Amino acid sequence: MRPPRHITRAVSTAVAIAAVACAWFLFAPAALGGSTTYVVTDGVSMQPRFHSGDLALVRAQGDYRVGQIVAYHNRQLGTIVLHRIVARAGSRYVFKGDNNNFVDFEHPARSQLIGALWMHLPGLGADLGSVRSPALIGGLFALGTLLLGGAAFTRHKRRRRRERRAGEPSGAPVPSAPLAATMGGGGVPVMLSIGLAALSPFVLLALLAFTRPSSAAISVNVPYAQHGRLAYEAEPSPGPAYPAGRVRTGDPIFTRVVPSIDFRYSYRFSSADSHRVAGSAALSATIASTSGWRTTIPLGRPTPFHGDLATVAAPLDVGSLLALTSRVEAITAVHGTYTLTIAPHVQVRGRVGGAPLHEVFAPASRFSLNKLEIRPVTANGSSASETIDPASLFANSAQGTATARQSRPAHLSLGALALSVSAARAIALVGIALVAFALAAALTLMRPRRRRDETASILARYGSLIVPVERVWQLPGVSVIDVADMDALARIAGHYERSILHERTEYGDAFWVSDESGQFRHAVWAEEEVEEWEEEPAGGYDAESSDAPDFYGEAQGWDRNGDAEPVAVGLRQGLSGDTLQYGAVSARLLPQG
Repeated sequence: MRPPRHITRAVSTAVAIAAVACAWFLFAPAALGGSTTYVVTDGVSMQPRFHSGDLALVRAQGDYRVGQIVAYHNRQLGTIVLHRIVARAGSRYVFKGDNNNFVDFEHPARSQLIGALWMHLPGLGADLGSVRSPALIGGLFALGTLLLGGAAFTRHKRRRRRERRAGEPSGAPVPSAPLAATMGGGGVPVMLSIGLAALSPFVLLALLAFTRPSSAAISVNVPYAQHGRLAYEAEPSPGPAYPAGRVRTGDPIFTRVVPSIDFRYSYRFSSADSHRVAGSAALSATIASTSGWRTTIPLGRPTPFHGDLATVAAPLDVGSLLALTSRVEAITAVHGTYTLTIAPHVQVRGRVGGAPLHEVFAPASRFSLNKLEIRPVTANGSSASETIDPASLFANSAQGTATARQSRPAHLSLGALALSVSAARAIALVGIALVAFALAAALTLMRPRRRRDETASILARYGSLIVPVERVWQLPGVSVIDVADMDALARIAGHYERSILHERTEYGDAFWVSDESGQFRHAVWAEEEVEEWEEEPAGGYDAESSDAPDFYGEAQGWDRNGDAEPVAVGLRQGLSGDTLQYGAVSARLLPQG
């Protein structure tokens, strides 16, 4: 026994929805909210496995392991790279092409990884380039819409033709009044045409938006500044040279009174953009002679720092400095004029405004040096006078920029209107969804509506003429005449002085009147069966055929239970047990009570 058609249709619909859902989960592109990214390979770095024009499908993973082929955003190249993970460097990944003899220069972070290789389709990427053209996608969409509309229209016409062949019974579904009056017989194709016209601008906008990247990588100069100040001090014994017993920044240093001096350098990094820096700072002293001799002496070990501020301090032994110059003069027998340069060496690394930063800040502060005195000098080489502010003399600053590749929203220019690509995508998807919903609602309203209370109305109006029966049997060769409405059937019953037999089956309700000329029927079809009913053969159904509807019962006038004698078929109405002899048909009465 075949299952009911509504169950078959429900199962088929569920299977189709499940298949579409699985296809979306597996193959929906990330640009449309899916989890699969389509990468077209280019170059020779992954040969012999990958060649130019291959298509690689990658999917995001919860964890990435060494040995996996993974696609990642390469910020230096501004593109997607598909290489193999060969190592881990802390929180970053080291990649290398199978055909390369070097690792990738950039070690991407976890946030830059797109997904691991899931499927490899050789050569398909080159063919996909033409499929992604807006013209072809639009043509495919239009073709699909026309096929869908044609299928719906064909089904609608077939159903109408079946109804006409069946005599268009009043119980058959009819269009709802407003849409039927507006659309006429061609409502479905007209509505599909309207829907296609409404969808067209949104589809065009989607083609324009989804064939362009939502953002563009541009080079941006991020400004920053470095500031520093050198200070020195000493605490000699109080005396005529230093009455307060203290040497401050800007004071001359008398070598016979001050044996050692402490230098301190304060550093500060600043930028209006977000930044995070760290590094190390150190001081050094460089002695240079007009004879060409020079040497550099580190003053202590580098001091690490984190953040915008750093301070480094170190002492300078004046006696050792003078002893070194004396030894050089004794060896070379050349006397010259000396210059002492105190310079910080600040190495800064980090990121500013998203750009990597590697910078060295080493401004120099110069002093004149002889056996009796160390005195600050200006930038032009002259000795500092009392009118010069020491704070400005030993303050340094430098401006710089770091080059960052930032992602800026891409825009679509639509005449006088400019939209970001992301906004255009959202508008297109929302518009398509709204139009599709409106179109589905309109088509639903256009679906034929059934008068569910028709059977109840018939029973209430003609109850005195109606005899409920369990089954109506039709003899071979007796034609069935379908009557358009119940009023006509009642008039036929009155004309021939017949009762109206009421049979209820799984296909609906049927009301019968029979006389010598044939059998008259008014059927109130079940709603689902109207849509799915097969075409009736021109000559009616053979009573012996297994395909005959249950309206006709079992042929040859036998009791359906097989325990009753054959009932004679006559032209008059009468009763024989629980079997009603009625014109050209016999019917089994329903039990009373």
